[in-house]
Parts: sequence; C-alpha cells; structure tokens
Amino acid sequence: MPPNDKVAVIGAGALGLMALKQFKEDGFDVTGFESRPYVGGLWKDSRDSTISVHASTVFNTSKFRAAISDFPFPESTDNFPTATQMHDYLCSYADHFDVKRHVKLNTKVKQILRENGQWILEVEDVTSGSVSTQRFDRVAIATGSYYAPRWPKLEGLEKFSGKAFHSIDFHTSESFKDQNLLLIGMHATALDTTTALSGIAKHVYLSHRHGLTLLPSYTPEGEPSDTVPGLGFLMVQSWLEANMPATWTWLFDKVLSRISNAAFPNTPDEWGFRPAPSIAVATPVMGDSVWPHLKSGFAEPVPGVKHITGPKTVELTNGRVLTDIDTIIYCTGYDFDIPEDLIPKTPSQENLYHPYPNGPRTNPYLYRNIFPLTSDETIRNTLAFIGHSATPYPGFVQFELACMAVSQIWVGNKSLPDLPTMKTWHATWTAQRAATIRKYNAPSDSTFYPALLPFAKYFPWMNEMAGTGLFETMGGKCNGMFNARTWELWWRDRELYDLMRNGILTPTVFRVFEMESGGRKALGWEEGKRRLRRDNEVYQKAVRARGRELGLDEDTGKPLKGGKAA
Repeated sequence: MPPNDKVAVIGAGALGLMALKQFKEDGFDVTGFESRPYVGGLWKDSRDSTISVHASTVFNTSKFRAAISDFPFPESTDNFPTATQMHDYLCSYADHFDVKRHVKLNTKVKQILRENGQWILEVEDVTSGSVSTQRFDRVAIATGSYYAPRWPKLEGLEKFSGKAFHSIDFHTSESFKDQNLLLIGMHATALDTTTALSGIAKHVYLSHRHGLTLLPSYTPEGEPSDTVPGLGFLMVQSWLEANMPATWTWLFDKVLSRISNAAFPNTPDEWGFRPAPSIAVATPVMGDSVWPHLKSGFAEPVPGVKHITGPKTVELTNGRVLTDIDTIIYCTGYDFDIPEDLIPKTPSQENLYHPYPNGPRTNPYLYRNIFPLTSDETIRNTLAFIGHSATPYPGFVQFELACMAVSQIWVGNKSLPDLPTMKTWHATWTAQRAATIRKYNAPSDSTFYPALLPFAKYFPWMNEMAGTGLFETMGGKCNGMFNARTWELWWRDRELYDLMRNGILTPTVFRVFEMESGGRKALGWEEGKRRLRRDNEVYQKAVRARGRELGLDEDTGKPLKGGKAA
C-alpha cells in the first residue's frame, strides 16, 4: 500500500462505519460521505421516502451475536435491540473509534469517475447546493444492496379508493385508527408493520403466496435461539455444507420445522404456513412479536391477491373476497441495485462498472459479490462494493469481515486471484444459484436474494482474507480433531480453548488470533480471553433474568410449580 492512500467510503450506515473504522485502523487516509445529516443509516427512522426502520422495529438477532467483533453492546441493551438502541450503538461505535470526524454529513456523491489512475468524486452539499470534486486512490461503495422498492402488479388497483403505498413510507400508525389494512407480503417488514398497527388498526390481513417458517426468539430454557449453535456447530456446518450440501439442507429444514412446530403449535392450515420453502431459498422469520396478534385474530394470514374488484373489495386466489379494505401496504421488500449516481464510470462513459449490468434480481457481476470483474487490474484492486455479499450468519460480523477482507487486500497482505479465476468463480456460482432455485422451487418473491452466497465457501474465504485465524486454529477435519493448531491451543491455554469451543459464539472470537501472514488487528490471547469471559458472564446473567421471567428454576432450567422445580 502506498503511504497515505486516500480512500473514499460512500455511506455512513453500519456498513460504511465498519469500513471506515477498518480502513483507518489499517493506515488509510479515509473520508466518508453521507447524504443524511447523521450516521447510522437506516437504523434511524427517517420519516421520508428512504429506507429506514420503523420506530417499533426490534432487531431479529440477539445482541450476543449481532455485535461488531471489538465493540460489544452495552449490558443494558435489550437482548434483542430496539431500533433506537441499534442507532445509539452505531453512533457510540463511531465515537469510540473516532470515525465520525472523518464523515462528511449532508454530502451526496453525484458522480464517480475513473480518470488518470484516480477516482474523482463529484459531491454536493445538500444544505447549500454547492458542488465540488475530490480525488481518491480507492473507493468503497457501502450503501448496501437494498435500493428500489418492489411493486408487484395488483390487477385492478385503479379501482381501489383507499391509499396504497410501499412500506418504505410507513412511519407512524396513528392515521390508520380503526382501519382494515391489507399487507402484501408476509416477511419481516410485514410482521414489524403488524406489530406497529396493533391496538390502533381494526384488522390486518397478511397476504402471502407461499408458506413460511416462524422461529422463536428464545429457547424454552430462556436462551436467545441464535446463541445455541456454538463454534463447534459452525465448523460442522461448514464441512457438511461443503461436502454434503443436500443432506445438510434436508437436515436443517427438519430441525427448523421441528423448532417452529414446538414454539408455535396448532397453526391453522388455512393460514398457509405449510409447506414452507426450504431454508436453501427462503429465510425464516422470528415470530414472537406477531404470534399473539395471529392468535387473537387481529392479524389474519390470507392467500395472495387475485385482483382488486372495487373501491374496497379484493378477491384472493382461493376465491374469497375481502369487502372492507381501507388501505393497502406493499411489504414486498426491495430490489438489489445501487443509485445511478453511484455507478462508477469513465469520463466517456464507455466503461460502466455496474454491479448489476443485467438488471435487479440478477447475480451481481462481482467477484465474491464485492470486486468488479473488469479487465483493468487497477480497477479490481481499488473499487469495492460492500453489502452485496451476505451469507446465513447472524449479525454485523459477516459484513465486518468483508470490510476486513477488502482492507487486507488493499494493504497488500492478501491478494485477489487473476481475472480468469474470478470469472470462473462467478460463472460457477451463477450456475449453482440457478440450480438451487430449480431444485427447491424457489418462489419468484422468495428471500433467496442475489447477495446470498453459500456459507461453506464464502465464510471461510472471508475469514482467510480478513486474516482472523479462526478456521485455521479451530477448524479442520472432525471439528479440529486432526488440527495441530487446535491441539496447541488446548495445550497452552485450556481456559481460552474452552471459552472458544464451549462458550457462546460471540463475535469476539473473530478478534482473538493473530496470523503471521498478516490480517486485521487482533486482541491477542489474553485480551481475547478477558473479553470472552465478559461476554459469557453477561450472557449467563441475561439468561437467568429471562428464566426468572418465565418462572424457571435457575439451577435446572425447568418450570417452577408451587415455588419448587417441576
């Protein structure tokens, strides 16, 4: 890396803040650009037509898994953080690592040009309207992948007399008092919206075209569900998914179905939740918040819309006619893309480095969904799209690892393969994705997003590029049984080994080990051990508190009867 390479990071939400912190930590001269007047991105309810959470949103990942690897949530944060807590957390992260002073707020990037070996950004001060240009050596576009609201066609919508809008414009529920609402879609946004409308609206219909898997936030013993799989499970998952993918998917589908049926029993057939699409092509949703509203009848799952027949009437695909609809809200998600202004190009516009040249809902034309597949090696090594690569792993850490990987490649500790290898990877993954869609009959509106990459091949690659040493130290055949590094850790520091292997899978594990080949900044064994102790102590305290709420005996974890353990 040349001294003082200047790096521009576009976006100062969670992705941008993690990228800024990582690049700054690795010695780059960083500048962030954020069009909003605050950092934290979508985790602050914007009250305008931009992507943001609802005020009532609760993160569906627990704080024990959601945290950034070297910045745990405050102990006072709810087990599943609220939107306000999430935004406060990101602001605290920016302050703690002295990132905020590097961010130009109220500054919109209008154009990105590649000229004479540099990146030229045209930026606008959204307050004054003044425009300027700035030059950088490298650019990370960290605005994420959710961009254009999906608007599925509803036949006969012109006949509807009520208001119909996308959930991007849903901010408050007071104006829907005593109304009957039809929500199109039944995933996380629809469930959040239903919860926000409870106690205000008269009735909510949840229209969906295929089944879904509801999962509980907690186990019967009071543990946050996402904390149950430990590091050993992670390593087994990686091996099984890589070597026996069909068996792994079948097994995981069975386990999730059993958990769902136990947590949400006696689900009426008419709700249409079964059969649910496979985990291979559809993401389960946390159902705790919406379940009481489903059971009470306030929220009613119904089939998809066939067409709208009148000012307040809607015919469903099963022939039923809803006669009392006041408002329709599209809870149908977003297409993956980036704003036109942020598509890097040459001055002549002969070369456009568009991550989605074939349009939304298609695989991004990027290596590992991050690096542009262009013949110009200098472009491949100075431009990154962060947030278009994801894998089924909870929390921020997978995106933090992507930032680490980009930074380590730009520093020179790691390197990208040659272009033919990168193109072969892309072609192989595109074919695999198409085969998965066919094999598991993925619905057209499924949550098998273009950003999703196979865990077994993507997650270990990210760890290798980031230089975490986690898989090298704790992985290998038979879950580390034949790994010399694993045995060395067991011999040298039994407590650290036990915390890593048998403690909760906290994000701290990605910061413990330091590799000779280079990598992200490590905590080291002693500091890592101290933080892992704290993580586990805070976790156990939270589990005991949850157990008391559920009336469980602290020693056995079983329900109490008459003041005694059952």
